[in-house]
Amino acid sequence: MDQNKNQGLTLYYSEFETEVLGPIWLAATDDGLSTLRFDEDVVRFITSLAKSLDRQHQPNIIHNPQKTTPYLTALKEYCEKKKPIPGDLSLDLSALTEFQQQILYFVRNIPFGATTTYGEIAEAIDKPNASRAIGQVLRRNPIPIIIPCHRVLNADGTLGGYGGVMGSERKIALLKHESIILA
Repeated sequence: MDQNKNQGLTLYYSEFETEVLGPIWLAATDDGLSTLRFDEDVVRFITSLAKSLDRQHQPNIIHNPQKTTPYLTALKEYCEKKKPIPGDLSLDLSALTEFQQQILYFVRNIPFGATTTYGEIAEAIDKPNASRAIGQVLRRNPIPIIIPCHRVLNADGTLGGYGGVMGSERKIALLKHESIILA
């Protein structure tokens, strides 16, 4: 990404506490949601956010729940009422490659309560040998839950991985929440 383009970048962040998943931190630009993380505290979140941007001129990072209201509302409805995340929420994936964006936008459209596999995604995007690369993109998904990478399974139906704190436990919790895994 062009560093000059980001010299005036402002990121607005806020947090949301969930009963099952713990704290969720959000960051958005004026173009849309760019980050969702499961960090334990604000210092860790801001530090990891700044590191992930890796820019010569760091952006302004401002606590502003109003700028993240649509995402907070969607997450609250998802967590408390089991409502699907609306597909029309604005996302800012401009820091990612075209291939990464293609994968993430495809995964974004996996319906609530449904699953697919890495191989099925590879076939659907006409890259039949890209299952591992797709796995790596999803491992680094900057907006989990909103882009529901937890709905992607291995070809044999096993879970596969899930990044971050709690890892596979969080994936299981999300799949149970959507009644994909019963028990």
